[in-house]
Amino acid sequence: MNGIVKPAGILLVITAVAAMLLGVVSEVTKEPIAIQNAKTEAAAMAQVFPVDGVEFETVADTSAGDTISGTISKVSEAKVNGETVGYVVTANPSGFGGAVSTMVGVDAEGVITGLRVLSHSETPGLGALSTDPSFYEQFAGMSGEIKVTKDGGNVQAITSATITSRAVSDGAQEALNWVSENGGAN
Repeated sequence: MNGIVKPAGILLVITAVAAMLLGVVSEVTKEPIAIQNAKTEAAAMAQVFPVDGVEFETVADTSAGDTISGTISKVSEAKVNGETVGYVVTANPSGFGGAVSTMVGVDAEGVITGLRVLSHSETPGLGALSTDPSFYEQFAGMSGEIKVTKDGGNVQAITSATITSRAVSDGAQEALNWVSENGGAN
């Protein structure tokens, strides 16, 4: 019996110390991670809405308990000198391997100013090419209905990654629709 109790006690102590250390590391790194995530988001917002002097103000965020239509998780208003000049919308449509987090800038006239794929679980070498400028830059200047060419639209899909291309197009369309329905261009 003593042969089991002693090793079990040692294992319990080791596990408790490891759990305590993990808790400490989690607390120590929580704020630096949040700061880095905010910087990364601000940089992406500046890329999708490249206007001098623009400031962003969050108007809806599902992580704060807000309800937004479709797969949209966050909407920020883009302002210059206090005047609304557009929005940055983050949507998470379903791709081949899961959600494709897409950030889209839309100006007050309902034209896409930029698009970036923030994160995805798509196939490396295929759907992962959605993060390549040769794909996402084609969205800038688009308005109206956004669809891939295979579906009669104007977005050139990534070869062998039509599902991913459709997901990014759906995210862009959701952003345009939200802006149109919530005070932007009609």
